[in-house]
Parts: sequence; structure tokens; C-alpha cells
Amino acid sequence: MNQSLSIWERRQAVASRLEGHAQQEQDALGELAAAFVDAQLSLDDVDPQGCLRAALAAVVHVAASRPGFNLVLGALGHGVRVQTDADGVVRLSAVAVAAGEPEPPAPEPPAPSAQAAQAAQAVASELASLLWQR
Repeated sequence: MNQSLSIWERRQAVASRLEGHAQQEQDALGELAAAFVDAQLSLDDVDPQGCLRAALAAVVHVAASRPGFNLVLGALGHGVRVQTDADGVVRLSAVAVAAGEPEPPAPEPPAPSAQAAQAAQAVASELASLLWQR
């Protein structure tokens, strides 16, 4: 019975934490919308695909557990600063972010040569035979 009670208590603790995270996330998104309204911006214009909101939701959970946390998340020349004070309270504020040049696409990796493919096949065969012997 003691072990069942322990499992039940752990489940309650996890459920409580999840509810707290969900509330933190909702509060952060509301604060983000308010910060952009104060800056005379529309959240849908700054973050049309919701990527900034998704990143913010993840970062808020990390920030809440790290006093002194300070990070700027940006999208389309605008961003949000996520800061945590000494008491663990997460604060959000809208900031301007300098838009830099987009990164060039990564170069295509070279196609493997016939010799490299043969060497890979030989290694795979040798590995398979070693595993088969065990």
C-alpha cells in the first residue's frame, strides 16, 4: 500500500507540474501579445506561422527555473526578451531585432564514389559476419 501511495503522490506531483507549465505558457503568451500591442505591433504580423510562440513556450519553462535568465527570441525584425528576476518571475518585453542577411543554403554533400560504396559494403559485410559469430 505504501508503494501505491508513493506512485499516486508522484502522479499528483507530475499533474501539478504540468498544470503549472500550462498556466505559465498561457500567461507568457498573453504577456507576449500585450507587449506587442504596447509596441503597436500585431502578434499575427510578427509571427504568422506561430514559430516565435512555440519557441517562447519552450523557453519560458527553462527560464522559470534559472534566475538571471536573459534571452531574445526574434522573428521578422521584432523579438521578445525573456528575463527571469531573482525571485524566478519571468518577464517578457517586445524588442527590435536587427534583421541580418539570411544564411546561404548549405552546400550539397558530394555523391559517394563507387569506391566508397564498395568500401562501405565491405565494412558492413565484415561487421555482419562478426555479429553473426557472437
